[in-house]
Amino acid sequence: MNKLVIQLPLLFAVLTGQYSISPEKAGLSKKRLHRLDKTMHEFVDQGKLSGVQTVIMRNGMIGHYDTYGHADIDSKKALRDDSIFRIYSMTKPIVSVALMMLYEEGKFLLDDPVHKYIPEFKDLKVYKPAFTKNDLRSPIINLWPFNKIRTVQKAKKTMTIIDLLRHTSGFGYGWGPNTYVDRKYRKAKILNRKNSKEFIEKLSGIPLYHEPGTGWRYGVSTDVCGYLVEILSGQSLDEFLSTRIFKPLNMVDTHFQLPKNKIPRFTSNYINNIPKKFRKLAKVLGISFNPDGKLMAIDHADSSEFTENITFFSGGGGLVSTTKDYLQFCKMILNKGALNGARILGPKTMELITEDHLKFIPHEGGPLSLPNNGTSFGLGFSVVKNNAAKEIIGSVGTHGWGGAAGTFFGIDPKEDLIFILMIQLVDFNNLKISNTFQTMVYQSIVE
Repeated sequence: MNKLVIQLPLLFAVLTGQYSISPEKAGLSKKRLHRLDKTMHEFVDQGKLSGVQTVIMRNGMIGHYDTYGHADIDSKKALRDDSIFRIYSMTKPIVSVALMMLYEEGKFLLDDPVHKYIPEFKDLKVYKPAFTKNDLRSPIINLWPFNKIRTVQKAKKTMTIIDLLRHTSGFGYGWGPNTYVDRKYRKAKILNRKNSKEFIEKLSGIPLYHEPGTGWRYGVSTDVCGYLVEILSGQSLDEFLSTRIFKPLNMVDTHFQLPKNKIPRFTSNYINNIPKKFRKLAKVLGISFNPDGKLMAIDHADSSEFTENITFFSGGGGLVSTTKDYLQFCKMILNKGALNGARILGPKTMELITEDHLKFIPHEGGPLSLPNNGTSFGLGFSVVKNNAAKEIIGSVGTHGWGGAAGTFFGIDPKEDLIFILMIQLVDFNNLKISNTFQTMVYQSIVE
């Protein structure tokens, strides 16, 4: 009977989604955490965000959990602790882990050619500029028609699976300037894919931005990783993630397609006003904006694409989740691949995943263009290599990533720390909210 009594509070916490919050046991200052709440809440009060949810876990304790604002402004639906968010590219670390699980099973080696498993990538083409960087010193080279001169050749280097995991494949998103390759991505509508087969066929016909392994470029590489998971496991990506990761980690609200009974908990996605100087680019990229400067819903919770019949499981950005679910994933990563008796990956594999994998990459394909100075990339995660260059407080070795609607997480092994930010705003960069959030997290550490 005593045993049952002891377990009931824990059971209640699990069922209701409530956590025991203890800043002091986590080595955080309650007073300094008020700064975090005040700063994040101001984004909502000033009309820059619809709502915000933040969590900090340190030394195995939840030191902070805060929910503020609205899940949907029009209906005045309040944001809840169990609200469901579009995590977009925070899907990438999960799918990278899934692929590495198959690596541990001996299904492939990291230096295997991708075309060994995806024959469509056997004879990929690569874009080659007609002029060298030295030639670009001449202003005339940047003028029409000289800037239209290009060559497309068969790739000389072989794309390997590790290139996909660390984003050195040469694939992109087509989000850059109006270059030849960018136009090819937009013409192919690479993000509008009905199924994996169509996606691979479209992608195989687009030239690479650079030779594989010669530079870093963010793009659809992790979508290809998701396709590899399907090929190597014999399961759909949805099924593999559900059975092999979500269920063992008790991630009960993480889906590609949101079940109907969970739609009331879904958040709406917004855009803010885009500065005038970026509006022409926004139109080219097909990004809507509200010239009045107010938040505008671009994907309502009750009519979202995530509630429709999903036929392509995007490994690069297709998941929705809750803060609590994603915390489970982060806890597993911090605990070197295991959580609550479930072993997802081995400790040595986790070490490999979170190493700096770009320090040996020659810069033949151009300068490495990561989100922040002082940041490199591992296998599915960004990795902090220099705090001074990054110009923000933190720890070397912290790994994490973010999503297109402003979601963001960090895992700091040195501080035994996890921090997660959940918002729904696609044009969040001008707010620098993730850097502000990280600053407020680390300033709260007092012991």
